[in-house]
Amino acid sequence: MSEEFPVIGVVVVGFRSPERTCAFVKEQLPRLPFPVAACVVDVASTKETQACLEENLPASCLRLFFAENLGYSRGNNRGAEALRTHCPGLKYLLVCNDDVLFDENSRLERMVEFLETHPECGIVGPDVQGTDGLPQSPWDTAADLGAKERFRRWRSPFGGPSRPCYAVRGCVLLVRAEAFFAVGGFDEEYFLFFEEPVLGEKFQKRGLGTWYLSESRVTHLGSATIKKALSSWRIYRLYRRSFLLTARKYWGWSWARRFVWPLWHLLARLCQGIFH
Repeated sequence: MSEEFPVIGVVVVGFRSPERTCAFVKEQLPRLPFPVAACVVDVASTKETQACLEENLPASCLRLFFAENLGYSRGNNRGAEALRTHCPGLKYLLVCNDDVLFDENSRLERMVEFLETHPECGIVGPDVQGTDGLPQSPWDTAADLGAKERFRRWRSPFGGPSRPCYAVRGCVLLVRAEAFFAVGGFDEEYFLFFEEPVLGEKFQKRGLGTWYLSESRVTHLGSATIKKALSSWRIYRLYRRSFLLTARKYWGWSWARRFVWPLWHLLARLCQGIFH
């Protein structure tokens, strides 16, 4: 690939954590091995968060403020739309959480190079590792969603060599901008959870696959915003709603299967708590 990178936009959705969002934009984005145009979307915005972001974000960074908590899908879609307007020739979108860290081993340019040389791929994600050193991505099949993580304490089912997969972790993923807008972006029926596999489903219908790239690596600090803002029961309810919506809308599950699954999943979570 030539040394001149294509136009890449970065979307960062922040939720009442302006200091962390500013630190990510000022400290982590400059570590990327390619130039980017950044857009910060402040959801559930207040006068205090707006003032902090206005004062501390670089002047070149786009910023959007929404009093409503838009959630992951709508927040990222609004940011992507703003970048499309402000960045002629936008080719790729890098969706990032503000709780990820880049270093000399991240090599995120490999993801750009991969999309440049693999036109059949529409989404690519790096090797995401937690602060415990264990990988958190990818899911090789739809059946792996949720099930894999229950046994992560004893063995890590993620990681491995680069390969096509069903979904990658949404804290960092790179997508083709044209395809992203063509499919309508993230499904806005989803507030939280399952946005990445659903985006992959939409891309797959256009003949574009999802790929996990082990050569690129990031550290994920781990759902800092979610755990701060929501109770465990609320997180579980959001997860269950998104799973069942996906099962009905994209997987074609029968009503009987959708009825039984929450009971099985709740039992599995209780068992996980007992043996954790």
